[in-house]
Amino acid sequence: MSGELKTVLRRNLSHALRHGDLPQAVALLDRLKLEDPLALETRGLELEFLLRAGRLAEAGALAAQLLELFPASGRVHYLAGVLAYRKKDYPRAERHLRESLGLYPHAKTRHWLAKTLTQSGSYAEAEALLLELLPTEPRCQLDLAWLYERKQDIGRALGAVEAWLEQRPDDAWARSQLQRLRARTLQPEDLLEEVDSLLDLGEDVAPEVLPEYLETLLAIGQSGKARTFVQQRRHAFDARLAARLGWVCHHRQVYDLALELFLIAFAENRRNFKFLVALETAASRCNRLPELIALYEKQAAEEKTLYGRIKTLRRRVEERRP
Repeated sequence: MSGELKTVLRRNLSHALRHGDLPQAVALLDRLKLEDPLALETRGLELEFLLRAGRLAEAGALAAQLLELFPASGRVHYLAGVLAYRKKDYPRAERHLRESLGLYPHAKTRHWLAKTLTQSGSYAEAEALLLELLPTEPRCQLDLAWLYERKQDIGRALGAVEAWLEQRPDDAWARSQLQRLRARTLQPEDLLEEVDSLLDLGEDVAPEVLPEYLETLLAIGQSGKARTFVQQRRHAFDARLAARLGWVCHHRQVYDLALELFLIAFAENRRNFKFLVALETAASRCNRLPELIALYEKQAAEEKTLYGRIKTLRRRVEERRP
């Protein structure tokens, strides 16, 4: 009976993880750990849960332990590869995913390897893998779209998204990507005219179009208009959009706007190392490091890693004093 119970628990836990039901998953995982705490299947499901819950530090510690204990497990290498991908460590992700494929070939592993190779710039192999998977994994069209966009082939990227939407016309995220890509195909003057007309009429502008609009304004030297646009609408930006607009400004070295936008997105990105570096650079360029230190101090109790950053920023402030 105990063996049957463990099988049911594993099956139900896998189902909960696939469907993103984390409360149910954690309850099932706790029960499974009582029944069979040391089994590879239990530890693997625990690692998958940590990945899906975004608890990457804990996942990293467990993955290292499992790789030591079960070096011949294709599943452990697969999960370690996904973890490395999530951490943007693409060389490590590629190593683990190739090892997993050598131990146990699986379409899901090939898919993640293709995603990893795209991020690493190995486009030819990534495209070959995605095209091979496409007949049974139609969602690979979206990965192909990202690959083509990285190659600056916007026409093919649009075609891939459109092909996916023919099958899933209700996919709101894909429709937003379609709008964003179409904005990239417009001539700068056409994009500005289209967005300005909507703004003048008080109509909503698709959020996916706004980064391209702001990029265009800054590229043609209309920084004053860009500032007015941001200042008038900044309170309507959610964290995701604010971060995207902030990166546009940061890359254009318009640090005052970048800082204002990054501050909106700070709470949701306070664990993102790259984001924090950009935020601190903008604050430094704008002579607003004391303000940023005060913000970090308010958040540090919940995000301990900020304590170290506070010390570093205080030293930078002291070094600037006459």
